Amino acid sequence: MNFILKGCKVSINFYFFASAVVLAMFDRSGMMLGGIISALMHESGHLAAMLIIPHQHPKEISITPFGLKIQNNSMAEFARGRVVVLAAGSVVNLILAACLFRLSPRLAAMNFVLGTMNLLPVESFDGGGILKLALSWFIGSKKAEIAVTVVSVIILTALAFVGVYILFRTKYNFTLLGMSLWLLVTVIIRLVKK
Repeated sequence: MNFILKGCKVSINFYFFASAVVLAMFDRSGMMLGGIISALMHESGHLAAMLIIPHQHPKEISITPFGLKIQNNSMAEFARGRVVVLAAGSVVNLILAACLFRLSPRLAAMNFVLGTMNLLPVESFDGGGILKLALSWFIGSKKAEIAVTVVSVIILTALAFVGVYILFRTKYNFTLLGMSLWLLVTVIIRLVKK
């Protein structure tokens, strides 16, 4: 499904709907709905910042089973507004976590985890983008890219070990291990392609 909204091309992948339906069928705890709401609020923070900050307006939004990808009109990678846009999603999650702490501890925890995880300086996360932009101001974009890749591999490897520990302790929770390995593979694939 594709449409234009205020000059922004929005595309929603069929597999997004299909995977949401399949997950909803098997999710008896209601955690998936909370996760989707937390993720939507995170992305809304990015969009709100893009609309407020000059030259950061969204050009294209793609919604897939793997998340929401937002491209903005600013091709200036080092625009200071870009750092605010990257941080805005996590800020919204952390504010929601604080507000929901008493009302819904589970939803507050989801928002806290999503907000803090996205601030990690890992390539695929907002924190990785922030680190890359900050380093680019001092050491240039090529060296910044290498530094973020190295930091990403170190952090993801550490998270994978923690994920293994959690898996052995709980006998079923492989979420952190799976996410860490998936992101580590994507970093390695990007390295090989360069």
